[in-house]
Amino acid sequence: MRIKSKQCLLDTTIYSRAELESTSSDISICDILKNNTTKVIRKLESEIPLSIQEGSDMYTQYLHLLDDYFGTCYLWQKQYFDRLGFSKEALNSINDYWNVVTDLYCTQIEMITSAQKSGVDMQENLMKLCDKYVHETIDYYGKIFSQALSKTNQK
Repeated sequence: MRIKSKQCLLDTTIYSRAELESTSSDISICDILKNNTTKVIRKLESEIPLSIQEGSDMYTQYLHLLDDYFGTCYLWQKQYFDRLGFSKEALNSINDYWNVVTDLYCTQIEMITSAQKSGVDMQENLMKLCDKYVHETIDYYGKIFSQALSKTNQK
């Protein structure tokens, strides 16, 4: 039902706009606002995904840099710590401790990611609700405006 209403509104808008452009060479304030708004929105649509991708690529490089850093340090640290002569029991205890810490950290990352996803889902649902409300308001505005125009044309 909603799509049909949007399509009718779109068809009416296209028809009315084409009719206005063919009958008048003057530009209206509506044309100015619509054309410039559309231009800005198209520009945002083209730029934002690129900046998000660049940020993601930079973050990935940062994580790989850290991984490489610890990989390089591993070689030097291994030589140093191997000379200290830790017992197998001590090494196993240290390993168990760091496995618990690492698992806890990974769980926190998953929880944060899940919370962020929930936040994005909520924002998306709010945008859909807002879109629905705006279209209902536009439909109502169109009906009222149409009635007002028909009454002024009768006078």
